[in-house]
Amino acid sequence: LTGCPALQSARACDSNLLEGQVVSRAQQAPCTMLGSAAPAVGSALMRAFTSSSAAAAAVPALASKSGSSTGLASMFGFGSSRIDTPLSEPLPTSVVPLRSTLPVVAPKLQSGALEAGTKLMAIDSVSPVSSVALVFEGGSAFESPELAGAGRVLENMAYKATANRTTFRLTRELEKIGAIATCSAGRDHIAYTVSAVKLHAPEIVEALLDATLNPKLNYHEVAEAVAATKASLAAALRDPTTLITDVLHRAAFDGSLGQPLNVDPQLLDGFNNNMLKEYVASVLNPSTAVLAAAGVGLDEFQQLANPLVSSERVSGSTATSSSTYVGGALNLVANTSPLAYVALAFEAKGGLSDPKSAAAAAVVKALLDESRSMLPHASKDHSVLKSATAFAHLYKGTGLVGLVASSAPAQAAQLADAVVKKIENVAKGVPEAQLKQAKRLAISAYKATLASSTGLVGVLGQQLLLTGQFNPAEFPAAVEALTSADVSSFVSKALKSAPTYVTYGSLSAARVPRYDVIAKRF
Repeated sequence: LTGCPALQSARACDSNLLEGQVVSRAQQAPCTMLGSAAPAVGSALMRAFTSSSAAAAAVPALASKSGSSTGLASMFGFGSSRIDTPLSEPLPTSVVPLRSTLPVVAPKLQSGALEAGTKLMAIDSVSPVSSVALVFEGGSAFESPELAGAGRVLENMAYKATANRTTFRLTRELEKIGAIATCSAGRDHIAYTVSAVKLHAPEIVEALLDATLNPKLNYHEVAEAVAATKASLAAALRDPTTLITDVLHRAAFDGSLGQPLNVDPQLLDGFNNNMLKEYVASVLNPSTAVLAAAGVGLDEFQQLANPLVSSERVSGSTATSSSTYVGGALNLVANTSPLAYVALAFEAKGGLSDPKSAAAAAVVKALLDESRSMLPHASKDHSVLKSATAFAHLYKGTGLVGLVASSAPAQAAQLADAVVKKIENVAKGVPEAQLKQAKRLAISAYKATLASSTGLVGVLGQQLLLTGQFNPAEFPAAVEALTSADVSSFVSKALKSAPTYVTYGSLSAARVPRYDVIAKRF
């Protein structure tokens, strides 16, 4: 191709362009070796050159300061035209878009109700994600002995076939809009949540309400869910902390809260779709449920949900639960366990229903939590502790606050003494620096939960369901108002109740203190 007239003409064209000249199409020589494609190639080259020059001249920010040269010389800086603006600065005539899309007026939390009686609470947040949650009074506290484990089976049956959609269709519809759908069955509530970008708020509201209020509960799908539930329960019960938490509730409460969340998998033998339908009819009642949304306005939320939740779908029967704190002790023997565990808990009176009690429980949890290395503990001499984790399980009107710790089996007696001393130290008084840091940890954990739209609707729905109200500023204000005397008073009152004492592990190597010995120390 070295002798090709078209290439020679192209070189001449480039040379002329570098000199600021434009070559017309008539000056191009045809190339017989390239055939009929040569005119098209030449035309494309000319369109590229001329369009580039026109585009450069059309942008005021790229206009020449000292000349009017165009073409490749101007594009590559060989001519007199230059862009003097550094790359680190915006072009003089460019319009920089606003980085923030925050509204002039901050969004407010609004509440209302549907025609079927379902309570509503929504906040049109600035997040690009919308999350919608439907929360029912349900869970292990609402299970009869014949339906033990039904809540966990229902958790695995979430977003399956409905009266209007097959499982395949519902799954594909959620995947198509990039939605995230979850279901969580606790002790006192069951929460369904769906999240997606705001553009798809109508779709996630429809999918959520259809999946929860119109479940088909096919026999084969329930059988698969029962098998999956058995496997997950078996795995959960192999974790000592999960097992201890269940046993703590069983020893602490007389009534529904004392029922295990993680039941023995063998109890699900023979569980079928008819039994699950009976449980669903008793707990999934729209009239006692709560709908919460973040990223959706209340008016829009009502318009979307009202046609989907009619009064005809309200169930006639509703499960109830009642519990009384009694305290007590249980010992779990696990000779193969490499560690011994001791858990000690007391009643947190008021629970979620009392904001001051909930705030004090969160601060006490932070004070007892040995895993918080940044917390300035008053004492670090518990070398016997392999681990120490505080907990605060709060429910409507009551709760549990305490500590679970582990050590070598031969040190089980010293472990029980160390756990008691840690709780006694908080009751005696808390240094101001320690209290200040614990309050910061409690507030930061709360704000971290509310930071995401999913976490916000979860807390919002649970609070509205169990207490009938929710104010996001109430908890931080209650924590900030706590004094050292308030914390000591809360712990002292808790210690007056009967303690809940649970041990786990190979306890034959050392004699752990009896329950009456532990109770006399408070």
